[in-house]
Amino acid sequence: MKPTLRCLIVDDETDARSYLRKRLQPHPELAVLGEAGSVREAHALCLNLRPDVVFLDVRLPLGNGFELIPLLDPVPQIVFVTAFADRAADAFQVSALDYLLKPFSAERMAQTVDKLLGRGAEVRVAPPHATLKNHDSIVVRTGRALLRLNLANIILIEADEPYTRVWVSEDTPHLVTQPMKAWMDILPPEPFCRLDRSYIVNINKVSGLHAETRNDNKVTLLGLKQPLALGRSGATRLRKLLVARDGAMQP
Repeated sequence: MKPTLRCLIVDDETDARSYLRKRLQPHPELAVLGEAGSVREAHALCLNLRPDVVFLDVRLPLGNGFELIPLLDPVPQIVFVTAFADRAADAFQVSALDYLLKPFSAERMAQTVDKLLGRGAEVRVAPPHATLKNHDSIVVRTGRALLRLNLANIILIEADEPYTRVWVSEDTPHLVTQPMKAWMDILPPEPFCRLDRSYIVNINKVSGLHAETRNDNKVTLLGLKQPLALGRSGATRLRKLLVARDGAMQP
């Protein structure tokens, strides 16, 4: 069978690269073009070989696999292969196709190959809801760069389709290449709430809600100079959350 996907293996351990090659042998649709042991080597090979898929370790000498991704244009399919489970949420943020934990079985590799070839449902790394807490941090993509954000510092997420703007201070927000739905898939339900199609707020950052008319409401947020304009339905949803948090409040 003629290979349909050209692959690169990036891992600093020779045994790990050999193990991955062994797991790929039953899948002739994937052809391994080369191997690299560092971000620098991987970048050079990607520029030369233009792989369709990169099997990428997280922890590498003098860096980590996440640092490779913003160097690539276009970005190939990324499959993280690591012994550490603590970066799965970050992998989801950079749109990795899969996250394999070493040592993985032949059956698990077959599932990944099916995803790469589009033979299964369109599934990417599942957001680990149980592990994401308000004190956690995540990695997001802003254009060609990666940015780590502490969830507790996020004030407001604003829709800017197909992307979002994330406010962490009164400074210019970060334009993140991620839609609102993806945020709702990974954010903890407390203290984050989607008020309407345009806004997700950190309830812990809300300092006031003022109704000028039934359909014109102003929300003041700690860390932002300008109040947020909110419609009737969003204000009603926010008011209920604030009452649950603080008790009775003035309209």
